[in-house]
Amino acid sequence: MDRCTEFTFGVPWVMGFFHRDWALDAPTEAEAVAGQFVEELEPEAVLLVRRDARLLHDALPADRVTVLWEGCVEGGERFFRRGRLTDGAAWMRQLTGVCDRWLARRPDPVTLSGADRYDGPELAGRARAAVEEFDGVLDEEVVRALTECVDRCTPDLAFRLLLRALPVRSDALSPGYLCLSTERYARLAELGAAFRYGEYVVGDVAHLVDA
Repeated sequence: MDRCTEFTFGVPWVMGFFHRDWALDAPTEAEAVAGQFVEELEPEAVLLVRRDARLLHDALPADRVTVLWEGCVEGGERFFRRGRLTDGAAWMRQLTGVCDRWLARRPDPVTLSGADRYDGPELAGRARAAVEEFDGVLDEEVVRALTECVDRCTPDLAFRLLLRALPVRSDALSPGYLCLSTERYARLAELGAAFRYGEYVVGDVAHLVDA
């Protein structure tokens, strides 16, 4: 059984909404997300966002969620400086509310398939090793927060957040950028296959491979 999408999903997908100039398109963070949750969207996509947001909120301290959001969003160091949000936990509550309002408009209950419920508990060691491989590349606090996410949330969510953090870190290093060796990318791809991801989840970092 396949996952509902071939692409990045859950909270890492929502992180991609927040480019550096997102505030020009929406007055608040919640409205920026609501604007992307169009009526034609597959309900499972929103339910996956809600699941991730609740996991982060319930399993990690607020400051760890803040670190993860700032490390995985373009220009994330400014995200909580606008005065509307106090920390990552407050933002996860708002994000959950956006999901709930969208799902409440659906005529039928929404459930996730077995593939979409797969968290990869037996892959925790490999996910932790993948995070630790970028110790010294990613900020120390981001590595620590990702490691805690493996242990306290799910290996699946932590690995998807790692895949978001890598291109964000690469852009922050400009003009140096972050390059992945073909061997390192192959390890990420193998782990993505073990998590039963679609083609384009790990593929989002393929442009970092040093040709």
